[in-house]
Amino acid sequence: MTDYFELAELADRILTICDDDVEELVSVLDELEEGVRDELLVSDFLNAYQVFWYFFRYEPDILAAERLMLSSASSLLQGVLIEERDIYEILFRVADGRPEMFVTDGEEVLMVFQGTNAYRDAAEWVDNT
Repeated sequence: MTDYFELAELADRILTICDDDVEELVSVLDELEEGVRDELLVSDFLNAYQVFWYFFRYEPDILAAERLMLSSASSLLQGVLIEERDIYEILFRVADGRPEMFVTDGEEVLMVFQGTNAYRDAAEWVDNT
């Protein structure tokens, strides 16, 4: 586990280099050692939007992007609401360094999708249910 202050300094250097360019951020994160990268992806030093972009490499809709930007990456350990569709909620979380989308009915988890297609798979499942 990386020292908190070392991780903070690394994140500061990375964000200075990237200057709010998420595509550049992805390139820099890809170059990091996996363990350090995994720590950053669930830290208070990045926001959930940056982590979403890292894993999925595309722009979510405006409301989802705003929700993600307002959430720290550390909140991804529990899950961040991406969107609501009918009676379903789609949440994004990171578990063991992997992206997950889980669908709930507000009370229980109905489905969990993993990997780089998880968001699209979750939305498709909701649309077809």
